[in-house]
Amino acid sequence: MAASQEAAIGRARPGRLAVLYDGACAMCRASVEIVRTYDNSDKIDLMNFHDDDLRAHFPAIKLDALMDELHVVDDRGTVWRGARAVNQILRYQNGIRGVLAWLWYLPGFAWIADWQYKRIAQSRYDREPRESA
Repeated sequence: MAASQEAAIGRARPGRLAVLYDGACAMCRASVEIVRTYDNSDKIDLMNFHDDDLRAHFPAIKLDALMDELHVVDDRGTVWRGARAVNQILRYQNGIRGVLAWLWYLPGFAWIADWQYKRIAQSRYDREPRESA
């Protein structure tokens, strides 16, 4: 592997944010569609972490961790998880959508957002449609 490619492992493309989501989860796919629809930054790369090549690009992030919560990675290799990942996606937005990211600085908001994110994430496969026998 070339040195320039090696340096990029574990990072998003320059100026971009890599959003690593669970493509096997209907709720996650619906959330990604919301991001795709409302993203006004054109700086977000939505990536299904079930792609082996993708996971090879982010070797420090283990599959178990990816299964637990959303991960986003910037072009410096900084990783955010869960509700903080959602906040980071908002930070990349322009206008009022970007202003929503500032809610995390209100006292108690980050804690509530994290609690709610974990509550929803723990039940996401319970909400999947079941195959009929």
